[in-house]
Amino acid sequence: QWYNAEYGKQWYQRRVRGLTLLFQLYVKMVIENQAALAQDEPPLRGNGATNGVTTVTVLNGEADKKEEEKDDEEDDMSMDGVEVEIKSPIVSPGLGNLGKVLTLKNIAGKWKKKAGVKKKDLNLAFSDTPVPPVDACHAMYWTKRRSVPLKNYHDEARAIKDISKFLENPVVLFKVKEDSWKDIAKTMLQNLKVLKPALNLNVNQAMSCLESTAGDHTIPERVQGLVYNKQADIISEQSFVIVLGSTPAVLDTQTSFCVLKNHANLGPELSEVKMICLILSPTKSKQTKSGIEVGRTYTTLLSDLELRRRLIASTTPAEFATIVKEGCCLVKEKHKEAYVKERELEHQEEHGEEDDTGALKKFIADIMPPGKLLWKDLQRRGKHYVSDFTDGLDSLDSIKKYLSAIVFLYFTLLLPVMAFGVLNAYNTHNKIETRRGILAQGLGGVAYALFAGQPISVVQTTIPIVLFTKLIVMFADLFAVDFLTFYTLVGLWNGFFLIVYSLTGISKLMAFCSRSTEEIVGIFTSIAFMVDSVKYVRKAFTKHWCWPTDDCSSEEKDSAISLAVFIVTFGTLFIGLQIYNFKWSAYLSAAKRKMVAEYALPFSVLVMSFVGTYGMSSINLETFTDPDFESSPVYEPFTYTAMKWSGCSAEGTHKRAATSEDACNGVNAASFVTTIALGFIVSVLFFVEANVASSMVNSPHNKLKKGSAYHLDMLVTALINIVLSILGLPWMHACLPHSPMHVRALADIEEKVELGYVKEIIVRVRETRVTTLVANILVFLSLLMIPVPLEYIPIPALYGVLLFIAISSLEDFQLWERVLLLFTEQTLYPPIHYIRKVPQKAVHTFTALQLLQLGVLCGLSFSGVAYLKMLFPFIIIALIPIRKFLIPKVILEEHLEALDGSH
Repeated sequence: QWYNAEYGKQWYQRRVRGLTLLFQLYVKMVIENQAALAQDEPPLRGNGATNGVTTVTVLNGEADKKEEEKDDEEDDMSMDGVEVEIKSPIVSPGLGNLGKVLTLKNIAGKWKKKAGVKKKDLNLAFSDTPVPPVDACHAMYWTKRRSVPLKNYHDEARAIKDISKFLENPVVLFKVKEDSWKDIAKTMLQNLKVLKPALNLNVNQAMSCLESTAGDHTIPERVQGLVYNKQADIISEQSFVIVLGSTPAVLDTQTSFCVLKNHANLGPELSEVKMICLILSPTKSKQTKSGIEVGRTYTTLLSDLELRRRLIASTTPAEFATIVKEGCCLVKEKHKEAYVKERELEHQEEHGEEDDTGALKKFIADIMPPGKLLWKDLQRRGKHYVSDFTDGLDSLDSIKKYLSAIVFLYFTLLLPVMAFGVLNAYNTHNKIETRRGILAQGLGGVAYALFAGQPISVVQTTIPIVLFTKLIVMFADLFAVDFLTFYTLVGLWNGFFLIVYSLTGISKLMAFCSRSTEEIVGIFTSIAFMVDSVKYVRKAFTKHWCWPTDDCSSEEKDSAISLAVFIVTFGTLFIGLQIYNFKWSAYLSAAKRKMVAEYALPFSVLVMSFVGTYGMSSINLETFTDPDFESSPVYEPFTYTAMKWSGCSAEGTHKRAATSEDACNGVNAASFVTTIALGFIVSVLFFVEANVASSMVNSPHNKLKKGSAYHLDMLVTALINIVLSILGLPWMHACLPHSPMHVRALADIEEKVELGYVKEIIVRVRETRVTTLVANILVFLSLLMIPVPLEYIPIPALYGVLLFIAISSLEDFQLWERVLLLFTEQTLYPPIHYIRKVPQKAVHTFTALQLLQLGVLCGLSFSGVAYLKMLFPFIIIALIPIRKFLIPKVILEEHLEALDGSH
């Protein structure tokens, strides 16, 4: 306002000019004072200013007469009584307090002469040494505030245990007169020491975590309730406070209460405190037993206003404990009612209000008439068919994701197919070998990518299919029937049953398949990969290692071959895992680390293939093009040999185990019925494994938007395998662990820190057909790379790939996470939901039951008895009723929901 008015402008300018000249005069006096000190003269001293603040008082001054004539009396430039405070000394390197003000000496001298002010008229005060200014910060106070949810006494089992532990020996003080936090805390600690002498509590050591450097009235760490008022504002509940302290003075968490005689002011937002709960926890404790978790327990309990009133009015520890127990029961019942109500609403949304009989009728109505659910799948996915090809192509980030996913898929499809081709060649006497496997993967993969309902699922032959192929060889030899003919008949019956499953909607039964069953099947697949890889290495040592008792003159007895197989197999695994785990390192940026990790598999294969081929050139490592693993004559992928109903499709190519080299028998009634039975068993295997893989792909945590298509996927799988059977190629279906790994390759993943632990969350997944389509086309074109350069990939590297896929996929399974908890220190348990909601004993019991089921599954599958392998699909189906009816007899249903709920 002064500046805008002409009169005010002049007054403001004159006052600023006057104060500026006065400051220049002060600088002049400082210079003269420093000169006097240099000459050992006594310095000028005034009225004793302190704290680095210098006061300059002009006792007598006279302004220029010319200026005075222009102003009236109110604007007089007289400086009588004006005080100027210099709050920060002027410092410049090399000049001390004088700084750069030496240049003002002449100006100050001129002003002094003009104003007529003499040195004797000044009363000056100087500080001998520089002192930090009064408004500077000497320390910092760190404050961190965050909102945490109230504890659910029904879901989180630890809440009741915290209350029960306090009720065993309640420590409560009443009518405490102290009004400062330091005195209150010391009183509570001394009382705790008296009532619990076994603790040997060191009060001074415990006080160190309860005292704040900001002052006795401040509580370092606390938990307070938040209240919403009528204006929807959030205010802190100030009648009680939960004080937290972490100290080595205690070995387990201790809780103590204090009821004050009068309301106390303990700091900001704590002006009316009447009750205090002190929680002392060890410096190192399990997350669910930490101070903040126990604080959540008591904050939830004390959030009831009526309960607080009763506790404050109590007079004895026994009465206090009784009220706490009653309040705990009321809170638990309240939370249980909310849980039951929520489950009833969910059940009504899914099934309506029918009973079990009505649910059965509803299930039948859903799947009838035949093809109803298949038609719904076509309608659901048909409207997204075009977008399945176009989504993401306009985004550079999505294109990068697609490229990395294509490279990942190409190697995870081609290399296992080559490994399975070697296994099939050994089991079928080269009837089905690597070339047929690559051709089947190219044809089947492209067809599935084009016509399946859920194109993110990855189809491939699997270890169980390889095992059943060996079983079919055994039955073909038993009946002396041509293998390819017998194989084709089994495949046709398999396709027939799969078509029936897709039309009748049997896949809807997989709704009863829980997460635990899916994970058992998934981990079994990983174990199967490991077992086959270890068997190959063991076979190499058995065949080539030269023991002291062996005749080492034989060409096969070359220990260098065994060592080379070991180095290449586990070297591929080691390099792949090191690069895959590079995303957790501190090098490069997060985006670059993830990009490097996505190419771990191809890089490890290339490195170890070079090492095995050139670095060990003197050692002849096996490749899939060796005569032992190829048919004679070499199979031509683009030629077809018609199936024979009598005789052998390739006579004289191998000796049968149970027949002579004579012409094969034709298919008779017994062998034909056997093909029906085997076809049904294989269809059950396809049904279970394909649906489990699809279920893991469509799990809620993947946040897919376009919907599932179980029945359409089953129909497409059936048609693909019918064609593959006629061509004498290996079968395939949606597989584990490739399908979930493909989802992660297409996903945007964010890292969320929860209570100090990093948790990965899928933000979105790109639902596209492009990646699977292009990757399978590249696999098909790989037929042109036989023999060069694919023959340079040694078989040990292929088994190293199987090991890498098996081990890297384990991190996606909760069962594996819980297995690791068995060997983890309790204080390092992550704060995941089931750790917070389920007692530790129940967690480990459920893990043990799952491991038992997994052990039975592995025992039947890897046993030397071939006929037991036929039970494999039925054992997987049996896991569903075991989880549904038997395990709830051992573990509570609410605990099972936390452990085995939705993904």
